[in-house]
Parts: sequence; structure tokens; C-alpha cells
Amino acid sequence: MDQSLILVICMVISAIVLLLRWWWKRRKLAIEKVKERTDEQKLKDINEALNLYGFLFDVEKDIVYSSMYPPQRKLGYCKLYDELAPSLNMIIDCEPIYFQYDGRRWLIEFWKGQYGMTTGGEVGVYVTDKEDIDIPGVFTGTFYDSVSDYELLQMQYILKKNGKKIIKRGEKHWWLTGFDVGVFSKPEQLSLEIQITFPYWNMQKAFISGLDYAGYKANDVTIDGRMVKIVFKSPKTKQPQKYNKLIVAFIQILNRFYCNLFNLVTKDFTRTIDKIDFLRIYYPILFRLIANSNRSKKIEKLYEDIQKSLKG
Repeated sequence: MDQSLILVICMVISAIVLLLRWWWKRRKLAIEKVKERTDEQKLKDINEALNLYGFLFDVEKDIVYSSMYPPQRKLGYCKLYDELAPSLNMIIDCEPIYFQYDGRRWLIEFWKGQYGMTTGGEVGVYVTDKEDIDIPGVFTGTFYDSVSDYELLQMQYILKKNGKKIIKRGEKHWWLTGFDVGVFSKPEQLSLEIQITFPYWNMQKAFISGLDYAGYKANDVTIDGRMVKIVFKSPKTKQPQKYNKLIVAFIQILNRFYCNLFNLVTKDFTRTIDKIDFLRIYYPILFRLIANSNRSKKIEKLYEDIQKSLKG
């Protein structure tokens, strides 16, 4: 073998060995740094990073959840958001409940499924007093605003996977969410037990009419005072069909890969707060997948396009 070729091979092998040693040393230092830090330090740094995308980490519940004033609040809601969900690695069931109250059109929507690297559920509250919009090539339909602070609803839900509770959330909110990091699920494996307490009887009655219109029967709904309880398991409303089954299956393969990758690279830790802090320090790209940062950017871009079209 030519000596120059041997020299090149030796140099390449040496470079690979040095790179692996550097990678291993850097990883070891990151692990030691996480172990040395207090939970207060970890939570502060994690939440500062997650809050850029509208999310926070709950140490006691071991989940990621949406803050009260995230960037998403100004983006409102339209049906196009659900249609684009698979392109944002979100394979989810959605259940929009439409009703009219106080001279305005309201929407309370439920979601459950796989959100990239996390399994989660959502309940969002939206309202509009405007006419439908028609922007050729962009969107035709109703655009809702997120409700104001004085219109927040007391909500609670339990997300179960195959009958086992994995997330419980309760708060007065406009967008109640919870996401379990590193857990992979199919939407049909999940059920969302939802409780919503309405401030006024007429609003509750209007919401119940919306449930009836969506396909919920009397035995699907439990009423206790102004509280309404429903279980969202199999969607009763028509689901968005923008992507075919093969694409959805591929996205789920990718989501499963992300979850497995998360659990592999954080195998040195048992607590979620340590795992997330390690990602933040050592794998910032994977860390951003927890908050699905691309989702916020794409939805914000779509919202801006809609607003520009309306102004134009």
C-alpha cells in the first residue's frame, strides 16, 4: 500500500479517536455539571429557555405546560392550524365544540396525541365577534381570538394512556396543556377526561348545545352545578384530512425515534428535570424539540400572512 495513503488513513483514524475522546469528555463534564446543580438552578434555567416558546416545566407533576401569556396567545385559532399539525410533527385527535353566547361565536377545543417528543393534551378557549374571512389560497372560514383574562375558564383534565393516568392539570386558563416528555403514544391510546366550570348558566347551556351538535349524547355528558364533564376518547367531529395515512405513519415513526433518542441520550439520569437540564446544556437542538419551537414559528408566520391578507 502506498505510504501516503497509509498516512492519510492514520490521520483520519487519529482525528476520529480525538473527536470521540472530546465528545466523551464533554458529555462527562455535562453530566457532572447537572449532578452538581441544585433543582432551583435547574428549574430557573430550564424555564427561562422554555418560556421563549411559551412553556414551563412543573417539577411536582413532571410535565411541560403552557404559560398564561405565551407568544401563542396572540395567534388565536383557525381550522388551518389543525390541518397543518402533522407538518409540525403533531399527530393528534382534535374535537372543536362551537357555540354561541353573549352575541359572539365561541370555540372550546380539545386535543390529545403525540407532539413530537412528547405525549400530551390541550383544552383551548376562543371567541370572535367578526365575520368569517375569505383569503383565496390561504384560508376561508372563522378566525378566533384567544379569550381575555376576564373570560378565563376554570378547567381540569386527566390524560390517560391505555386507562392509566399520565397527566393531571387544573387551572383557570385559556389554554390548559400538559406534555409528558419522552413518552410515545398513538392518539387512539389516549383519553382526556375534561371538566369545565362556567361562570354563567346560559354559557353552560350554550356549551352543552355545542356538545350536542358535535355528536355527544346525554349519557356522554355529566353536569354538576355549572360544571360540565366529558370524556374525549374517539373524536365525534370530522378530522382534518390534509395528509394521507402513509405520511402520518412516517411522522409517527419519526416521533417514536425522537422519544427513543431522548431516553437514550439521557439514560444516565432518572428524573425528568435532570434529563431536560442535560439536554439544555449538551443537546440544545433536542431541547428545542421539547417545546416544538418550529410549531410556534410556523403558526406565527401563518398568522402574519392572514393578517397581511386582511389588511391588503
